[in-house]
Amino acid sequence: MAAIGRCCWAALSLIVMLALILSTADAKPRHANDLMGQRLRADALHYDARTALKTSTGSRPAEHPYAVGFKNLPANFTAPISTMSVHGEIPAWLSTSLYRNGPVWWNDDELSHWFFGLGMVHVFHISENKISYNNHYLMTSTYEHYMNKNITRKQPVARSVNSAVTIRKVQKHLLANGGSTASNEFSPVDVSTVQAPFQFDDPFADDIARSPSHAHTDLDGTVVHFYYTEGAQPGYQFYHIAPNTRTRKLLGKVIPARAEAHSPMYMHSFALTKHYAVMSEVPALITGGFNEAKFLQELGTRWHVIDRVTGAVRATLQSPAFMMYHHINAYEEVNEHGEAEIVVDVVTYPNMDTLAAMYIKNILEQPENLVKFVCEGGPHRYRLSLDPAKNTTEVHGVRLWDGPMEFPTIYYEKYNTRKHRYVYGVSTTAGKSDFFDSLVKLDLESPSEHGKSVSSLVWDGREKAYYPGEPIYVPRHADSMAEDDGVILSLVLDGVEKHSFLLVLDAKTFKELATAPLMYAVPFGFHGRHYYNATALAP
Repeated sequence: MAAIGRCCWAALSLIVMLALILSTADAKPRHANDLMGQRLRADALHYDARTALKTSTGSRPAEHPYAVGFKNLPANFTAPISTMSVHGEIPAWLSTSLYRNGPVWWNDDELSHWFFGLGMVHVFHISENKISYNNHYLMTSTYEHYMNKNITRKQPVARSVNSAVTIRKVQKHLLANGGSTASNEFSPVDVSTVQAPFQFDDPFADDIARSPSHAHTDLDGTVVHFYYTEGAQPGYQFYHIAPNTRTRKLLGKVIPARAEAHSPMYMHSFALTKHYAVMSEVPALITGGFNEAKFLQELGTRWHVIDRVTGAVRATLQSPAFMMYHHINAYEEVNEHGEAEIVVDVVTYPNMDTLAAMYIKNILEQPENLVKFVCEGGPHRYRLSLDPAKNTTEVHGVRLWDGPMEFPTIYYEKYNTRKHRYVYGVSTTAGKSDFFDSLVKLDLESPSEHGKSVSSLVWDGREKAYYPGEPIYVPRHADSMAEDDGVILSLVLDGVEKHSFLLVLDAKTFKELATAPLMYAVPFGFHGRHYYNATALAP
């Protein structure tokens, strides 16, 4: 009887202990109870994401908390969640779909650079204070080549290439894009691949040429982009896609590349104004892999201002050499002397050391180098004169903020091509950070007290090993012109608990409103967009 009593008492004690643990679960940081619930749901589907990650091809030891953000996801990996748990409160007015694109699988050969991993699209549908989530690999010829598995899809994959960088909309079709003219269409509902490659309606639909990963969508829905021409006439060819069409029409003639290089320079993005496209031809020559790239410092950076109607080059100007990946924005204005000029904000670097530092091996083994090189750059403003008499004048940039910034964004839907006030981005700290670990908001109209740069607000995740991704601004009202009356959405990696969560910040104050955890670590991606009423989009 005594033994039985002791067993009963022990069982009772265990029950009490479990009750206490469960009663305090909501107070636990890092969403422990939510992850347990998600893991139980994953088990019900006969698939445990954590187990798969531990055995995935190419996974590496997590020497740094951020390293889990470069662990491969398994083939055919998907982890849908019908209703995500939410900590905090999602604003009642928030109703949109956030789409994210980025690489999730690398190897030690052709796919050994951060930019080159196999792409996956993620979606967070947000409505009525709830969030649902889905993800899918982009089912391309590149995916089939490396995974070599039977894949369930809606139609056969044609000759298609990886597209793991950006997202854009053509007609009502959502497209994933990379560094070529080929795009892959995905479903707006569950982000499964619909058409790879996406079929444009034009004579050169079957041609695949290298191009910047970033196109632009004008305020009226016109898509503007350019691609590289190779061979006998190396250079850059602009084109546009009119609203509600899928036809690419060429703008003007090929803009010749520099004669000294005999090849187009590497550019990841360009800028757009109401009347012009602006190309920053940095002296980054890449004829093979990124490890063979050359930075031709002596050539400097050349600016091309292209008329958006005729395709003619309106102005060509010169700057001291810089490297860039992301333009922030551009717009036209008349300066204090009554002269027409174009204002271009862009994140620049003194050289292209960042490119080599972004090989996966280098990121994992020498993270201090990437942080160091990123901290050598920052947001700059250039003013390009439209006066032909000043085309020979060298243009110098002015630094806008003392700190480093990457993945810069604005209220794109209303302020692309217009004068903007606020810029959002990710940041890091030299000597203290091991990766991008903070979000920043810059107010370009409010100089800081020390007068050296604009004022800023920062959401700092460094102490908790939180690593945020590109911030996306969603306004309170779709037709609002307010640049910070809304929320910031960012997909954040928790490097300690090894899972990701969606972060919702008040755009005005940068205070945290809500978080919604996933059960696994989403590898570090690149860019995203938000779209309203996703179910109304094709197909």
